[in-house]
Amino acid sequence: MIRALRVSIGKAMVGALLISVAVAGATAQARGLLYQLPYHWKDDRSQNVDLADFRGQPVVITMAYGACRKICSTTLRRLEELQALADRDGIKVNFVVVSLDPKSDTPEAWQDYRKWRKLDRDNWSFLSGSALNTRGLAGHLGISYWVYQDHVVHDFGITLLDAEGNIVRHLKWADTAIEGFLLQPAAGHQTRVN
Repeated sequence: MIRALRVSIGKAMVGALLISVAVAGATAQARGLLYQLPYHWKDDRSQNVDLADFRGQPVVITMAYGACRKICSTTLRRLEELQALADRDGIKVNFVVVSLDPKSDTPEAWQDYRKWRKLDRDNWSFLSGSALNTRGLAGHLGISYWVYQDHVVHDFGITLLDAEGNIVRHLKWADTAIEGFLLQPAAGHQTRVN
């Protein structure tokens, strides 16, 4: 009986935690402010990071994982294309890649990934967090994923945030025109690149 009571209390506590994260996330999404989410990350330099730390400049954010060889490779190519456009047009922007596999994508693993991919620019960050934070952020960015055996199956998605953490637009797999992706729309407009 005591064991059943402990299990019930444990389930209630997990449920309350999930509800509080969902409510906080829904509030932030309603306002479009991802910088208000209560999620904490560790970057590829082993530093503690919150998304709000990127406030002040636009952010191109996506979710991927280091061992992926299909979707993430395409995502990385798109990010590199966006970086080239930003360089060409003189746009200052941060690129943030958040792990879908935080158990494997440790700060050390992300450092190796950066070296292997020659991603040594200061405006690129690779983050890992808890499974709960990862799932929550994926929901806000519209990225579905699940684990099948040892592989993380996931959507392609890149999101542009303005300097205050508002979602400006999304880039999906079928979107081919990226030329205007980094441009800031009129206030209050959220778009998708076609």
